[in-house]
Amino acid sequence: MKPGDVSFYRYFPISKRDKNWGLYITTAGEARIAPHTLYPPSGHPKGFAFEWQRGRILDGFALVYISSGRGNFESERKFSASIEPGHAFLLFPGVWHRYAPAQDTGWHEHWIGFDGETARQWLRHRFISPKNPVLKINAEDTVMATFSRVVQAIRANRPALQQILAGATANLLGLCYSAQQAQPAAETQNSNIIESAIARIQNEYAGNLNMQLLARELGVSYRWFRGTFAAHTGLGPHQYLLELRLVRARNLLAETEFSIKEIAMQTGFEDEHYFSRLFQQKLNLTPSQWRTRSRPHK
Repeated sequence: MKPGDVSFYRYFPISKRDKNWGLYITTAGEARIAPHTLYPPSGHPKGFAFEWQRGRILDGFALVYISSGRGNFESERKFSASIEPGHAFLLFPGVWHRYAPAQDTGWHEHWIGFDGETARQWLRHRFISPKNPVLKINAEDTVMATFSRVVQAIRANRPALQQILAGATANLLGLCYSAQQAQPAAETQNSNIIESAIARIQNEYAGNLNMQLLARELGVSYRWFRGTFAAHTGLGPHQYLLELRLVRARNLLAETEFSIKEIAMQTGFEDEHYFSRLFQQKLNLTPSQWRTRSRPHK
């Protein structure tokens, strides 16, 4: 951390009484990460520290709230999201994830780690879900006031600290659930944008599609478009385009007498050799071998 940066956190031993309460806190804190600073900062214990390249899997849950700056979050099932101020993301036991601030902005993060039968029950009943880990919480004042009370209680080492922090955590998770319930309209709009993009790609796959221009025409940033497209389809927009072109190429190889060069041109590949290399890389067969195997009686 650089001089002047905010950094305060605690990790807690857990007693039998804490577990019997049903919800207990493993860690809480905040950090203001300056631009162009190494992330994550050092000093966190094993099991909580991580590197971007390897990511991390926790034994319990955590809630991270970003009050300023921006960055990225990724988790299992190819989920990816851009993080902006007011976003919270949930981390789940046994679920791989990683996140980091953008180098040019840094961010101010606030977090609380938790576990217990109550949290597991929330998960079982789908009040929280790893399928929907990133939420926009439109209650910044309430969230920040809650995190402020958490830090104050920890600094004061108040009696029954675990139970006080458990109450604050339940409050924060209630706000997350409220945000989740308010999302269907936004999700519908997002789905409509991505469906429009997919239709454009399917109709114009053989042309010179520029994904950044497509995002602009749809009225969204390319960063948002790329992340949301991947969340909906499991592939980035450019990768989706390549896979679609290869599907069309396989159909033409099986059903027509067009030459390899003609098929490459008709499916958007300007270079026959690049098309052949990519085809073999993806399918472990050359285009000619695929053609032969796809119609053995011809």
